[in-house]
Amino acid sequence: MAADPDKMTDPAAVRRLLANAERLENPEVVAACQRRLYELGGQDIEDPVERRLWQAVTAYEETLRQKHGKTQQASYTRRKIAAKGAIVTLSDWAIDPKPTPGFAALVAAGMARFTGEYVVVEFRDRFAPEVVEAAIQKLRALEVVLPE
Repeated sequence: MAADPDKMTDPAAVRRLLANAERLENPEVVAACQRRLYELGGQDIEDPVERRLWQAVTAYEETLRQKHGKTQQASYTRRKIAAKGAIVTLSDWAIDPKPTPGFAALVAAGMARFTGEYVVVEFRDRFAPEVVEAAIQKLRALEVVLPE
């Protein structure tokens, strides 16, 4: 029986499984491993919006790792979160008319639920209406199914 990435809690073990799935050209397991790595981001954070933000940051950093072949932190994003907080950071992403590179990469990979815009819509009660509307428009423009 193959390992189930959805039950794994150690990012290093998920990365090993991911590497094997890539080597064996198994796209379903690759996608499951990537999704699990994203989910493990912020796993110790209680606030659901902050946890989802850190999942989005983890997802973006994983796209950078895949692109550059090495670990690369989203330093500017991390500094912004530390200085402004989760709500302001997510709001700024949503209202910026220019999508971030991470947004485009995650949507293209079928992982739109790990974008900041998706988090805004998912927790719409925590954001200003104009922020939610901007996030909805960005997601709809790329035909992303919105959270309920």
